[in-house]
Amino acid sequence: MSDAGVTLPCYNITEPKLPLELNTQSNLFKLFLCDTGLLCAMSLGNIQFDILQDDLSVNMGSILENIFAQIFTANHFKLRYYNKKKIGEIDFIIQQGKSVIPVEIKSGNDFKNHKALNNLLEIKEWWA
Repeated sequence: MSDAGVTLPCYNITEPKLPLELNTQSNLFKLFLCDTGLLCAMSLGNIQFDILQDDLSVNMGSILENIFAQIFTANHFKLRYYNKKKIGEIDFIIQQGKSVIPVEIKSGNDFKNHKALNNLLEIKEWWA
């Protein structure tokens, strides 16, 4: 599906340490659609029209994650995420040069709640 240009694979990493390529698990991944408009059309009827009319009461989490997957891909970043039971799931782990950047996408009322990101950043040896 990725080769057909329909999906964007986002691979799991074992730890957010450079080089991320060596920590990538090719058999564990999430898929995003290459077209967020198509995702909107496929979910909850005409959700795209609600969004265009400033009705943001819908759960935007999955839509926002898909948008960011498209943005990162368009800017030539490889899509990776991190998920461990003790820490939680970090939506994206981006490598920019010699920097590793964890990205957590939030929507709704709990946008200030980012327990998984806090847990990840507490592991000092990964961010020294």
